This record gives sequence, C-alpha cells and structure tokens, in this order.
Amino acid sequence: MNSLSAIAKLEKNKISSTGAWLVLIEIQFQGETIRVVNNTEDIEWPAGSGTIWVAFPFELGEVNENSDGELPSLKLKVSNVTRTVQQYLEEYAGGTDATVILRVVMSEHLELETPELEETFSVKSTNTNAQWATFNLGPNCAMTQRIPPNKYMQNFCSYKYKGIECGYSGNKMSCNKTLTDCRAHNNSVRFGGFPGIPGAGGLYV
Repeated sequence: MNSLSAIAKLEKNKISSTGAWLVLIEIQFQGETIRVVNNTEDIEWPAGSGTIWVAFPFELGEVNENSDGELPSLKLKVSNVTRTVQQYLEEYAGGTDATVILRVVMSEHLELETPELEETFSVKSTNTNAQWATFNLGPNCAMTQRIPPNKYMQNFCSYKYKGIECGYSGNKMSCNKTLTDCRAHNNSVRFGGFPGIPGAGGLYV
C-alpha cells in the first residue's frame, strides 16, 4: 500500500484547503511524449523544471479484475474532440507500444519532485471516436515480460561479431559463434556463451 508523505497527511487532515489533488498523465510514444493534467490551467511540475503539463480533458475508469487469472486492466479516455490525440495514434501505429505513467500531486506543493502516487502501465489496445481516444491499459510488470530477459546458452555466443562485447579486431571475416571458433579467433576470453551450464542441451531460458 502506498503511504502518504508528511505534507500530504497535513493537507488531508485540514478542515478546509485551497489546494487540490491533480492527476497527471504521461503518454510515452516511441517518438513523442505528451503530458496532460486534470486541471483548469497548465501547470509546471516539478516547479522550476520547465516541464509543462497541459490542462486537457481525460477520464480514468475503474480497474477491472476477475477470477479467471486475467491481468487487471484500466481504461483511460482522453478527449479527441480536436483530433490531437488521434493524430499521435495514427503516427505511432495505434500507440500499442506506448507506456502510460499516472501520477498524483498536490497543487499547493508542486515544488515536490516525488508524486504522492505513481503507476506505470502498458497500452494494450486503443480505439477512437468523435469524442474520446480510449487507451486500454494493462500492468507494466514482470508478469508480462520474459524472465530472465535472455537465453543463456552453453555453446553459443550472443554477442554481435566484432561488436563492442565481442571485441574481435582481427582479419577473420566470420564466426559461427561457438566456443571452438572463438578459440580459433584467439578471442575466447570474450566468449559470450556459458560453458559452465550443465547438461547436454546446455540451454537456460
């Protein structure tokens, strides 16, 4: 469970407050990042950083969970009246490889660099109509990624031939990426395989 900062607790316990909790949405496409805030005016957060969050209409749905083992999902609806968001989706293949970061900050304490809440999501699918661009979000966590991220092979080097990790700078034009060939190149100290893996298969994933 996320815990509130001391300043947030003081604000929460006030009988009345002139400030508000602001939800910031950062959508990271492969070549562009857009930042919006649920506010009546643009804000700079953190204060003094030069990072501007544009006041723009959006809605967050409820987290959907079920008992069938499916990962939880969340809908983000961003105004599409001006077609601004749709242009991004068309340019970046529907935005399905984008990342969405949700943050909550206090309007009275924009100088704080750490948000009160921060969650990161992956965009699973998108759709648009005349009013909304809808992002279907899923968890950006280890459950959706290969662990470990690479294959560990006994007799196969994963390094690019003559690349930085390989380091070979001799005259041989090719390598079949085995330890035997690496030794023939007099470069076995840079071999990118794992000869110590036991078993005939020699493969860990």
